[in-house]
Amino acid sequence: MSYNYKNEYKKWYAWKEKEEEILKALNVPQALINQLRDYDYEQFKADRRYKTRHLLFDDNFFINRAIYDKKQYLSLNDLLNDIENEALYEYLKNSDEKILEIIMLKIQGYSIREISKITGLTTNQIYKRIKKLKKVL
Repeated sequence: MSYNYKNEYKKWYAWKEKEEEILKALNVPQALINQLRDYDYEQFKADRRYKTRHLLFDDNFFINRAIYDKKQYLSLNDLLNDIENEALYEYLKNSDEKILEIIMLKIQGYSIREISKITGLTTNQIYKRIKKLKKVL
């Protein structure tokens, strides 16, 4: 699930227009209305930046288990042997070891930045590999 900027902007714009109509009806100076619009737009952009980065790589993509149930994988073969979905198993079996290592580290609770340091890949490369894997699934 990705962030749809256009739809969110339309919602924000409609909300802002209604708010400005109310403010004009209350005789609020136009300079203050413009200042509020600029502030709200900056907040909208900050929210957009957050959502575009976090919705795409949400931890819900990975298998979440209770802490006491968390399985420790000692090798990549242990990870592959634990997969029940045949299509996923075949895809991962034929993929490179880096994506398997990324998945294994993510399941173990490492952040993307920590995975980057361990694997030697940049964070953008890790995000792209996860995105590619999500598209295949």
